[in-house]
Amino acid sequence: MACELKNDSEKRLDYQDGIAQMDAVFHSLGLAQPALRALVDLHVKQVSDLQKIDFVTLQKAHGIGPKALKALAQFYF
Repeated sequence: MACELKNDSEKRLDYQDGIAQMDAVFHSLGLAQPALRALVDLHVKQVSDLQKIDFVTLQKAHGIGPKALKALAQFYF
Protein backbone atom coordinates (compact mmCIF):
# COMPACT_ATOMS: atom_id res chain seq x y z
CA MET A 1 0.00 0.00 0.00
CA ALA A 2 1.51 3.29 -1.08
CA CYS A 3 1.61 6.27 1.23
CA GLU A 4 -1.35 8.50 0.46
CA LEU A 5 0.66 11.69 1.03
CA LYS A 6 3.39 10.72 -1.42
CA ASN A 7 0.81 10.43 -4.19
CA ASP A 8 -1.42 13.37 -3.30
CA SER A 9 0.43 16.69 -3.43
CA GLU A 10 -2.74 18.68 -2.73
CA LYS A 11 -3.38 16.79 0.50
CA ARG A 12 0.28 17.17 1.47
CA LEU A 13 0.03 20.94 0.97
CA ASP A 14 -3.20 21.06 2.97
CA TYR A 15 -1.44 19.37 5.88
CA GLN A 16 1.54 21.72 5.58
CA ASP A 17 -0.78 24.74 5.65
CA GLY A 18 -2.69 23.36 8.64
CA ILE A 19 0.50 22.69 10.56
CA ALA A 20 1.82 26.17 9.76
CA GLN A 21 -1.37 27.71 11.19
CA MET A 22 -1.01 25.91 14.53
CA ASP A 23 -0.13 27.76 17.69
CA ALA A 24 3.63 27.76 18.36
CA VAL A 25 3.07 25.75 21.55
CA PHE A 26 2.42 22.63 19.47
CA HIS A 27 5.64 23.14 17.52
CA SER A 28 7.60 23.63 20.73
CA LEU A 29 6.49 20.19 21.97
CA GLY A 30 8.56 18.51 19.27
CA LEU A 31 5.64 16.45 18.00
CA ALA A 32 6.29 14.14 15.07
CA GLN A 33 4.68 14.84 11.70
CA PRO A 34 2.05 12.09 12.06
CA ALA A 35 0.89 13.65 15.35
CA LEU A 36 0.75 17.12 13.80
CA ARG A 37 -1.27 15.76 10.88
CA ALA A 38 -3.63 14.09 13.34
CA LEU A 39 -4.17 17.45 15.04
CA VAL A 40 -4.92 18.99 11.65
CA ASP A 41 -7.48 16.23 11.03
CA LEU A 42 -9.03 17.08 14.41
CA HIS A 43 -9.16 20.79 13.44
CA VAL A 44 -6.77 21.84 16.22
CA LYS A 45 -5.02 25.17 15.78
CA GLN A 46 -4.90 26.38 19.38
CA VAL A 47 -4.83 24.81 22.82
CA SER A 48 -8.47 25.80 23.28
CA ASP A 49 -9.35 23.71 20.19
CA LEU A 50 -7.51 20.74 21.65
CA GLN A 51 -9.33 21.04 24.96
CA LYS A 52 -12.69 20.77 23.18
CA ILE A 53 -11.74 17.27 22.03
CA ASP A 54 -12.42 14.39 24.37
CA PHE A 55 -9.17 12.84 25.59
CA VAL A 56 -10.31 9.38 24.48
CA THR A 57 -10.88 10.72 20.96
CA LEU A 58 -7.34 12.11 21.00
CA GLN A 59 -5.99 8.75 22.17
CA LYS A 60 -7.71 6.98 19.29
CA ALA A 61 -6.68 9.45 16.59
CA HIS A 62 -4.48 7.95 13.89
CA GLY A 63 -1.00 9.45 14.27
CA ILE A 64 -1.18 10.17 17.99
CA GLY A 65 1.31 7.82 19.59
CA PRO A 66 2.36 7.45 23.22
CA LYS A 67 4.92 10.28 23.10
CA ALA A 68 2.49 12.74 21.51
CA LEU A 69 -0.23 11.75 23.93
CA LYS A 70 2.06 12.31 26.89
CA ALA A 71 3.07 15.74 25.56
CA LEU A 72 -0.53 16.78 24.87
CA ALA A 73 -1.91 15.42 28.16
CA GLN A 74 -0.58 18.49 29.98
CA PHE A 75 -3.38 20.51 28.39
CA TYR A 76 -6.03 18.22 29.87
CA PHE A 77 -4.88 17.50 33.41
